[in-house]
Amino acid sequence: MNRNGRSTATALEMHRLDGGVLSLGCQTCRLLKLCGGQTRVGGGWSCATRCTGCNRETCDLVCFGKPSVYCAAVEEVNGFGANDIGPILQPLSTSLPRYIPVLQHEYSREGALRIPWVAIPLCTVLKLRRGVLTPVATTSEELCQVFHLSQGTQVLLLGTGEDEPIERYWEVRRPRELPKALAELGWGMAVAPNYSLFLDDPRPQHFHNRKRSLLCADEWSAKRIPTAPYLHAVCQRDYEFWFDFLKEHPEITIIAKEFQTGASEPGRGLWVIEQLATLQDCLKRDLHPLAIGAAQYRLELDRYFKNWTIVDSMPFMRAIHRRKAWRGERRVSWPSAIGNPVDKLFTHNAEVWGRWIEDLIETESERRFQPVPRHVRHADQIPLPFGSP
Repeated sequence: MNRNGRSTATALEMHRLDGGVLSLGCQTCRLLKLCGGQTRVGGGWSCATRCTGCNRETCDLVCFGKPSVYCAAVEEVNGFGANDIGPILQPLSTSLPRYIPVLQHEYSREGALRIPWVAIPLCTVLKLRRGVLTPVATTSEELCQVFHLSQGTQVLLLGTGEDEPIERYWEVRRPRELPKALAELGWGMAVAPNYSLFLDDPRPQHFHNRKRSLLCADEWSAKRIPTAPYLHAVCQRDYEFWFDFLKEHPEITIIAKEFQTGASEPGRGLWVIEQLATLQDCLKRDLHPLAIGAAQYRLELDRYFKNWTIVDSMPFMRAIHRRKAWRGERRVSWPSAIGNPVDKLFTHNAEVWGRWIEDLIETESERRFQPVPRHVRHADQIPLPFGSP
């Protein structure tokens, strides 16, 4: 996706994934080793010239065309590498369920939800009060009261979502000690913010956003919040970066990836899952993906991973619109349920939707998916520097 939300050339075309001819402008770039370069198919002399509508007076993207912005960005995150990221605290992978529903807000709800796990977006946890970004609660008990949760419910802090709220968090997190304030809310788990990687952005912007997410994961973990790093990646070289990072951090088994935007397209989504599976094979340890918005890929996740968790807001959004889940033979439908309270609808919808995900029932539309079989996947894949298992 580009910054306007429209589809562009795929990452397979724009970056050096297919052995194509490397763009001339990439050959002398100081970030070539980190980036991997782009192919001529992507268009332009380099990633900087491919950036659409560049206006150096108003554009805030990180690129070589604005030396002061580039240098400030590198200094802000202490370089684009990950050597300064400390150990990441994580819970036991087996403590996570196969499905976690997202609670977008507390709208039209009164009773306490009694469910094992629920996810709450970062943008919902932090609110502007008199112009100051502040958590909506100061303790775990107060958090449960605000969102009408039972005290036994484990809460996942979801760092994915709209750009503006997580950008605001980055700007004010340290001066206002937001990581410390968040830690007081007693999270069962957190997903690091997914600062966006648009395909038509220059690559330094990608590296800056990836490092910002890692720094947030490092800060949360240091405050004793169990955290899953978000695997920012648009091309194969990015997954090579993550191999190096995960190899240096054997404590990490739970990783997060979003499948609601670019990876919602089946061809792209299956490619992403295969890349994650390749990481697992080459690391020679089990990985547990937190797959956000990936209900359509539950069969593929189960094929490649021993443990996996899908996180989405389908039950909540359907409940808000007064729709009640009805389980058919192969799919879940959502007939109208006008007059039913949101609390009961959400609990019912989460139970039915979660059970359907766990049962791994194949729908008619999913039969068009043709993932690469595990035993031949590496033979057809482009060789990676870290080799095959």
